[in-house]
Amino acid sequence: GFVTSRDEAVVSTQSTGSFDVYEELMSGFTAMDIDRTGKITAQSLRKLANRLEEDLSQAEIDDMISEADKNGNGEITHKEFIAVMLKTNLFRGTSVNTARSDKSDNFP
Repeated sequence: GFVTSRDEAVVSTQSTGSFDVYEELMSGFTAMDIDRTGKITAQSLRKLANRLEEDLSQAEIDDMISEADKNGNGEITHKEFIAVMLKTNLFRGTSVNTARSDKSDNFP
C-alpha cells in the first residue's frame, strides 16, 4: 500500500530505539496530502497511486477514505488519519513516545 510508516518506524526503532509517533504520522499524512490542502481525498489518493504505480480500483480508494473519514465528508483530516493509523496498531511492540499521540484531540 501507500503508507510506508511501518517501514520507517522499524528503521527508526532499530536505529534510535524510539521515535515520536505524532511526528511519524504527520510525516505520513503530509506525504499523502499531495495537493497540500490539509486533507486527503479520493482524488489525492488516486494521484498518489499513479505516482507510485500502484494499481488500485476506485472501490479500494473509496474503502480507504471511508475507513478513516469519520464525519463522512469524503476527506480525511490529519486527526482522522492519525486516529485510523493508531487504530491499526501500526506501532505496536515498539518503544515510542506516545505523550502527544494518546490525545488526538490535542493535535494541531
